[in-house]
Amino acid sequence: MKIVTIIPAHLASIRLPRKILMPIHGIPMIEHVRRRAKLSNKINKVFVATGDLKIKYCVESFGGEVLITKKKHINGTSRASEA
Repeated sequence: MKIVTIIPAHLASIRLPRKILMPIHGIPMIEHVRRRAKLSNKINKVFVATGDLKIKYCVESFGGEVLITKKKHINGTSRASEA
């Protein structure tokens, strides 16, 4: 069986806008999340699902794979479902 992980990501955080791109020790938060998911020996593929090109370019610059979704979703589950 193959296991795929989809990480939903957007820039419109209410309490801290654009937090997904904020660096933690020089690396964007989304890249930290993606790397942690890839550490699992049970996951075969990791994708970031986003409707924002800034996130897409960021993830791809670190070698990650991106699934483009609609820009607006009611929640992360909705975005992952579309992906």
